[in-house]
Amino acid sequence: MQILKCVRYLSQAKHLNVRFDPVGQCNPQQQMVDYYRKNGHLAAQLDPLGLQPDLSKQFPSVLDFNIKYDDPIQPNFLYHQVQDITQLEVKLQKLFTSSVGVQFDHVEDHEEREWLYKNYETIFSKKLTDSEIINLHNIIVQQEAIEHFMHKKFVTFKRYSGEGGESTAILLRSIYAYASSQGVTDVVQAMAHRGRFAIMMGLLNFPPQDIFRKVQKDAFDLPEEFTNAHNADDVVHHLSTSNKCRFPGAGCQEQDIRISIVHNPSHLEAANPVSQGKTRAKQDDYGNQEQVLNIQMHGDAAFAGQGIVYEALQLQKLTGYQNGGTIHIIQNNQIGYTTNVNDSRSTRYSSDIAIPFGIPIIHINGEDVETIHLLGQFVTQYRQQFKKDILIDLITYRKYGHNEVDEPSFTQPIMYNKVRSAQSLPLKFNKKLNERGLKVDYEKVREKVFKNLEIEYSKTPYNKTVDIITNENTKGSKAFTGKWKGLNFSQFDTSNPITGVQVNHLQDLAQQSVLIKNGFNVHPRLQKYFIEDRIEQVKQNKIDWATAESIAVSSLLEEGYNVRLSGQDVERGTFSQRHFVFVDQKTEEKWNPIQSFADAKNQGRLQVANSPLSEAAVMAYDFGYSMENPRNLVIWEAQFGDFYNTGQFIVDTFITCSEEKWMRQSSLVMLLPHGYDGAGPEHSSSRMERWLQQGVQNQNFQFVVPSSPSTVFHMLRRQMHRNFRKPLIVASAKSLLRSQKARCSFEELGQQFKPIIVHGNLQSKIIVFTYGKMVYEVQELVEKRQNDYTIIALEQLLPFPQKELQEILSKASPNSKVVYLQEEPKNVGGWTYCKEFIQKAINDSQLKNKELTYFGRKECPQVAGAGHLFTQEMVKVKQEFLQFQ
Repeated sequence: MQILKCVRYLSQAKHLNVRFDPVGQCNPQQQMVDYYRKNGHLAAQLDPLGLQPDLSKQFPSVLDFNIKYDDPIQPNFLYHQVQDITQLEVKLQKLFTSSVGVQFDHVEDHEEREWLYKNYETIFSKKLTDSEIINLHNIIVQQEAIEHFMHKKFVTFKRYSGEGGESTAILLRSIYAYASSQGVTDVVQAMAHRGRFAIMMGLLNFPPQDIFRKVQKDAFDLPEEFTNAHNADDVVHHLSTSNKCRFPGAGCQEQDIRISIVHNPSHLEAANPVSQGKTRAKQDDYGNQEQVLNIQMHGDAAFAGQGIVYEALQLQKLTGYQNGGTIHIIQNNQIGYTTNVNDSRSTRYSSDIAIPFGIPIIHINGEDVETIHLLGQFVTQYRQQFKKDILIDLITYRKYGHNEVDEPSFTQPIMYNKVRSAQSLPLKFNKKLNERGLKVDYEKVREKVFKNLEIEYSKTPYNKTVDIITNENTKGSKAFTGKWKGLNFSQFDTSNPITGVQVNHLQDLAQQSVLIKNGFNVHPRLQKYFIEDRIEQVKQNKIDWATAESIAVSSLLEEGYNVRLSGQDVERGTFSQRHFVFVDQKTEEKWNPIQSFADAKNQGRLQVANSPLSEAAVMAYDFGYSMENPRNLVIWEAQFGDFYNTGQFIVDTFITCSEEKWMRQSSLVMLLPHGYDGAGPEHSSSRMERWLQQGVQNQNFQFVVPSSPSTVFHMLRRQMHRNFRKPLIVASAKSLLRSQKARCSFEELGQQFKPIIVHGNLQSKIIVFTYGKMVYEVQELVEKRQNDYTIIALEQLLPFPQKELQEILSKASPNSKVVYLQEEPKNVGGWTYCKEFIQKAINDSQLKNKELTYFGRKECPQVAGAGHLFTQEMVKVKQEFLQFQ
């Protein structure tokens, strides 16, 4: 019996022996069909360069299955009628070992698997019309012409050409068109830089002039009113677009459809979970998942190599994150920068990471243009039918190196000898169609493209203005349109709105947040120590942290805002402090009192989503969700403050700078539990020093360290009550969650956000600056000499409240001395950032003593050490502080 020797894709390494079942275990013809279905991809001719070994001769023949060519055809096991064994063999070879290889057997659901085989096996029976085929020709010629025009005009510019992969446009156009015929009105898409310009100009109506002006004049894409004040913006190949398009001539009843490409940073795959979150937000607004489609485009090396890919795939079936199925497209250039396949992954295919998730996989030779068009319809139909992810591995090549000025033959001489001698796909397809008798004119299409691009290139460069950017009809980069209309750049608005709510209404909201429906079996400890305690807080007018948070959320829902709370264990809260969701102790039914009241009154929606045990993809997802609608307050909570570390690149490339780079605002709130409670180096710090180092006054994000529940209440409401949206980072409390000292009154919730809270008489001898839980520790320290001390609690560090601080110090005694106290080591925490602002306020004040004295731990290479040693060190710091005169 013949053995198929399977080699790793594009690699001579790691041979894998695959045997078929011994003869006699099943009908031989059924066995042959099943074998082709399962193993055909191993012999399929997928590489347009022909570098892949040809394994077709090693593939079992009809005789290996104990079938004779003159055997009568059995009941047809293939979803395609054949008349004899020869036809069966030919059909199986065409379906499974020619230019397409499918992997469906790992799909566990029998109905899905049968649907996949049936619809795939019948797809080739569909005949494209001549006009449809001519459209395909014109699209790939257009894509190549755009690349050639840019190469001619901008010889040394790194545009990351899509040449060699022109059929990507065929696949995308097919998906767009067919999706629009199936009721999809919106596509949210993430893609990297490869071929981005040609796709945006050729398919998505992005004005070529806007790209040319940015390349040749290094012009800003942001309005001049903004860039004059802030040196911001981003490189041209990170541009995005959101335009309504139509794609006629695709063989379906196409309709208008809005295609939104999200901005991408250079960090590969980072934009993909952002697009997932934005997709889900659109779907939630519509109340219909089928109406919005997520498309993610990946590089082959990045899909296999970047950990965020696995994290993002993990979200696909989770209630709080799934979006009715994503269509994944791997733009497979068969290389990662300069790294060969052997060195970039341990799997046969770059797509193998999708197999554990049960995602159907289709590998396709990027030069089979007509089949690519049909497969676009196939994958879209699957997504709409089963609401699940599906993946196409589009195998092409890269004409140049990683960019146009790179020399790829330094590291891949054989591959690039092939590339340089290969005729381009548009020319091949043109020749093929002319030989078939179809009249297609390659030069005429190119001439038309060049003419139009020359007109765009010759247009007078101009600077963007706010009026242009905010115009709904702008086809290029725009902002504050659609759902965001009427909002403004955050730098143009420094207001501090009234966020208070009437006391009696707050009391009602507090009690509603723990109202349990009849027959629901609450855990007895929650009944006593949480529900009854909250009712007692209302009576005593002493509100704790969790209560302030819950009524802030409830009040926003009443006003029609939507609130999404996401992260690890957020239903309960890491420290068992929140309990937005209660669990019946007998049935495990869940009950969310806040949402039940909002639903009953047709108010905003509340989503409380426990996330998987990962950070980067979930942070990116929630950031994407927040960008879709300014009426969405999105809160992501870390289990502990420094757990966001694994998503630092999402912080650096999106959260801290999206408005400055792309005019994209976000309401995202990040709750990062912070406090030195003996938990060691990895559970103590929110790494506030990193955040503060990235911060720019009144520009990119806010950083708050609340010491009072009133701050929590007002900071959340403030997020929604200004004429802009800006990310809010919160070094949230741990030890203060249940502290009897960290309480506030309902009257305090009727006011507004205070960036500074003053405790004590400003005529005191010593003024102490601190934040967070240290406010209460200092109060306890100086209790016997409280008239000697004024404690200034810095509730907001970024933007630093310089004006408010100046006003406060103007009321201080001229003889007061000023100190700063923190629990973190000197090289971390707030000291390095705050000292400059505090010192300036001192210098500008009437204080005679201009020195600012530091009290805190000495510098340390880690944020916290062993519990008992660290505690001893803080005791010493407090003793030194008390000795200060």
